[in-house]
Amino acid sequence: MTSKKHFMTEVIDQSHPGEVRRAAVECALSIGMNEADCGRVAIAVTELATNLLKHARQGRILWEPIVQNQAWGLRVLSLDKGPGIGNVAAALRDGYSTFGTSGNGLGAVRRLASVFDLYSMPGFGSCVLAEFWSSEKRNRNETFSLGVVSLAMRGEPVCGDGWGTLTAPDRSFFMVVDGLGHGTFAAEAAREAERVLSHSQSHSAASILRDSHDALKKTRGAAAAIAEISQEKRTLTYAGVGNISAIVIDGQSRRGIASHNGTLGHQVHKVQEFTVPWSEDSVLIMHSDGLGSRWDLNHYPGLTAKHPSIIAAVLYRDFQRERDDVTVMAVKNCQ
Repeated sequence: MTSKKHFMTEVIDQSHPGEVRRAAVECALSIGMNEADCGRVAIAVTELATNLLKHARQGRILWEPIVQNQAWGLRVLSLDKGPGIGNVAAALRDGYSTFGTSGNGLGAVRRLASVFDLYSMPGFGSCVLAEFWSSEKRNRNETFSLGVVSLAMRGEPVCGDGWGTLTAPDRSFFMVVDGLGHGTFAAEAAREAERVLSHSQSHSAASILRDSHDALKKTRGAAAAIAEISQEKRTLTYAGVGNISAIVIDGQSRRGIASHNGTLGHQVHKVQEFTVPWSEDSVLIMHSDGLGSRWDLNHYPGLTAKHPSIIAAVLYRDFQRERDDVTVMAVKNCQ
């Protein structure tokens, strides 16, 4: 799965549901969704944004066009730090409301979406995922489930972070890259690293990083890390240069994997691979330094069972650093 670009809108007053609905529909039209698909997007996004104002008073709507096996879709995330939902099952039933309204919001979104997931903690807020696929043409025969939030620093027109995936017959590669600094020149470095990965004929995480180092010499440079997962070997092999964090979670255990100091394109002293076990229940989280490192998923009961987009979005919501671009990637086995 790949993404063209992430978008985000703050929802803080009554004008914003209409604004985010128009923007999301415009995005859906740009990727070829038909009138019926765009109608589903319009209703669901309006419901999500309206719910943010009703229940949390404010929040954020994120959306991105995604492509998978030549099928296009739109992924929407609703995030808030409001009171949370005490009874999720009840909140998803039509007719349920704590505000005296018809109560069809989340139930309607779940029916309209091709993929739906929800995570809420009373007192800490909620995160809702809704994906919409053009005419339901998405190929569901996937090995891994992936979720990414990648957004520019406030005020910047482009994101200096990036990410990418590459699937080979016996393994899959996942990359997070952080161009040095932020803005246009950082984005140029990130896009070049994405290009190298997408066209790579190399067979290891370390060799792709070395290829990226050569290609990025014409740029400002970047930090980057690549995880290679083999389902057959049940291993994850990781190589990183610069300040990219990677953690593999299995149940209650958390294993951090080190990146070496350096900057791709400028100074790389060592590219080294580390291999750790990968099980059916493993979760990989990689992120740039636009996300704080003091997070612990043990404080979010049940979160690792959710869609990776929910995991990435909750971490973004609670631990983003406002002074930099941010990218959070979560990877799980498809169930």
